[in-house]
Amino acid sequence: MKMKRVLIKLVFLAAFAPVDVFAEVAFKARLFSRQKNQGEARTQVLLFETRKLYRTDAEGYFDAVVPAPGMYTFRVLKNDDMQDLKGNVESSGQIITLYMDAGANSGGIGSSVPKAPKGAITISAEREKPIMSRTTLKYDEIKRMPGTFGEPLRAIETIPGVVPTAAFGGGANNYVIRGSDPNSNLYLVDDLPILYPFHFDGLSAVVNANLIKSMDVYTGVYPANFNNALGGVIHIDTVDKVDKSQKNLIMSAWSSSISYMSPTFGGKGYMIASVRVGYLDRFVQGLSSALGANFPEGVRLPRFVDSQVKFVHNFNEKHQISFHSFYSKDDFAADIPSKYKNDPANDSTAAFAGGNISAGQGFRTQALRYTWKPIDTFSNRITFISYDPFTDFNVSLGSIKGKSQASGAYNGVRQDAFWDPNRHFSVEFGSEFRQLNYYSRGSSIVQTDPTNMSPNPYDTQSPAFTTIPTNITAKGTYYNSYVTTKIKFGGFQIEPGARYDYIPYVHHSALGPRAQASYKFEGIGKGTTVFGGGGDFYRFPLDTRFNKDSGNPHLNFEKVFKYGGGIEQLLEGDYQIKGEVFKQEYSNLIVDDPYATDLIGVNPDPYSAVTQPYVLNKKLNYSNKGTGWSHGFELVLRKNSRPGTRHWFGWITYTWSQTFRNNNVYMQYPNTPALTQQQIELTSQVYNNSKQTLYDYDRTNVINVVFGWRWSQEWQFGLRWSYLTSMPFTPIVGDDGGKFSNPANGQTYWAPQYANNPALGQYINSQRLKPYHRLDIRFDRFFNYEWGYVNTFLEIINVYMRENVNGESFDNTKPYSKTNPSPNPTFGTIPLPGGVVIPFFNVGIEVKF
Repeated sequence: MKMKRVLIKLVFLAAFAPVDVFAEVAFKARLFSRQKNQGEARTQVLLFETRKLYRTDAEGYFDAVVPAPGMYTFRVLKNDDMQDLKGNVESSGQIITLYMDAGANSGGIGSSVPKAPKGAITISAEREKPIMSRTTLKYDEIKRMPGTFGEPLRAIETIPGVVPTAAFGGGANNYVIRGSDPNSNLYLVDDLPILYPFHFDGLSAVVNANLIKSMDVYTGVYPANFNNALGGVIHIDTVDKVDKSQKNLIMSAWSSSISYMSPTFGGKGYMIASVRVGYLDRFVQGLSSALGANFPEGVRLPRFVDSQVKFVHNFNEKHQISFHSFYSKDDFAADIPSKYKNDPANDSTAAFAGGNISAGQGFRTQALRYTWKPIDTFSNRITFISYDPFTDFNVSLGSIKGKSQASGAYNGVRQDAFWDPNRHFSVEFGSEFRQLNYYSRGSSIVQTDPTNMSPNPYDTQSPAFTTIPTNITAKGTYYNSYVTTKIKFGGFQIEPGARYDYIPYVHHSALGPRAQASYKFEGIGKGTTVFGGGGDFYRFPLDTRFNKDSGNPHLNFEKVFKYGGGIEQLLEGDYQIKGEVFKQEYSNLIVDDPYATDLIGVNPDPYSAVTQPYVLNKKLNYSNKGTGWSHGFELVLRKNSRPGTRHWFGWITYTWSQTFRNNNVYMQYPNTPALTQQQIELTSQVYNNSKQTLYDYDRTNVINVVFGWRWSQEWQFGLRWSYLTSMPFTPIVGDDGGKFSNPANGQTYWAPQYANNPALGQYINSQRLKPYHRLDIRFDRFFNYEWGYVNTFLEIINVYMRENVNGESFDNTKPYSKTNPSPNPTFGTIPLPGGVVIPFFNVGIEVKF
């Protein structure tokens, strides 16, 4: 019996023990894209339950093992995201297809495309946009572009018609778009205003990179719903869908940021938030100390902080609310110590010893938005906006003395409606009301003669600067309305529109009609489109130049008339060719004008105004006399990227343009009769002898080459090469003889004298230096985990270390000579002790949870 029981146990173990061993199921799976009709090659897939990582082959297949049949989660590790797919594993040898996009299922696999939350409203973000003068930049193309320091906004530099104000990075805080003043651009985030795109350091943008979905850049004619821009319109769309919680931490040499995204209320809405701080001052001072280099004493480089918050909630398919909050603040300071026994050769700040300056700027934008979509063809959006841009400064240097705080704040309500009754016709219309609350407190610094290109701050005989006390509060209202219609039949489409703006405070209004038209021919590639358009566009500055104390209350809207046309060819394989010609004519530009006066005006000095409330010939300091024009053509060859793929992408752009300006303010030339100040003021009222000159930011030829390729889940490479004609400059031909000295240390101050003789060909912006060009590369290494990824990157700027220059630099501690002035070097290299020079670089790490 005992032996029998042993045999029974052996039979039982032989029958059932192998179940645990042989229950493992070996199968083959394929990751497949219906959209591309091919397998996803060389993609990492994490089998969530077993924590095993697999990699697909060239056809999208991979072999896997699970402990038992059942439903499993396959996590696809994509470029900047993760995608979970469900699959039912039934038996060994089975071949399962995992579909990356929507469609019928095979092998028990469900649809993997994230769907919009139930009740979500689809608004205008995906509406058809104009083709003329517009470039769209996608997040996956611009997130890791070389030379951008991880800032997608920097990618704007690579599109036609756009150049930064100071080469690339390191002071490039804004953009010149088709020859317009860089301060006349309009920057919007989710259709809400921000004051500036980049912080003082010129390296960091004010919008977190992980929050950006895409950007539309309008370089010429733009739709009527935008306003107050003579240059371009840069519209940034933030993330508009969050399917799962995400956290991003990015640390670089000069800033760190963290962002968070999460769905809310069971997927009916979402929240995104980010914050970033900059510490360029600590990085540069630490680097200088490590390299044994001297850093100017008393100088504190810029710091900044910014934040963005967005909350969206869908009550149902008809009602949505959202809250938006954007904030940014920058500041820097310098308190140069007095050194009576200084050595100018070793002290770069000797000419400004004893001077001090602190400056800051920032903005707060908050908005509550309600969207109502009663039917599929109509939606209406109401936005309550509170916008507060602010600046402050405190400076003391010779005759330059002033302290001011200013704001161009307003509270307003805006309405935007969209009606698309059929495929042939649609209309967009809206209106806005603002309650203005501008103020400027402290004092304004005004240059006595703005035509003087080298004012001497230590001139004690006839001071070059005047300080005017100000305590201005400008409260008033502002109204606007607009309408744009789209009429489409077959390949033909026309978009007429108009905009009306009115500011009662200055009693001025502006009516800007505009229109675009296009026709698409089928048959060649994916289609050929010809287009053209034009219109009037206006801008009124959001500052206090129109105030009655230190400004001109009669200032009118600045104006530009834009027109042009072109052709676009779409080819197979995501290729695009586009060419466009343009011209822009400027008028009523606001310029510094020392001769603009009111016959009788209010005394701006609050002390003498007690006994003399009114003065004769009151200086207005500004006028609308400025004019100008620009023209040119642009070419683009582009290979567009496909989201979620590892195909290479890139573009080549070429821009040829010329830009001119004329302030129309009387000039005293060497070959003209000498006039007294009174005679000049009288002559300037009836005769302007100023010459049309090249604009300060003119660059005739601009070429950009961009290439990006992520060949595996672990590695990505990017390349960027740029070429720009150097900006024009006015040659320095002498000095003032060193008539004055800095009283803080007795250092003689040599003020440069600039060429001002059209008869000799040496005049304002009459010369250029060698062209600017450089090559940037970037390497990204990704480490993928089940919880997210870690991205380490190395960015090398100016790989071949070209010594680019931008205009001339004059050392005020030395007289004019063969070596003073000298070419002014630009951002792009790092000089080390001993004369060694290395390329500028950036290293960092990004963690996504």
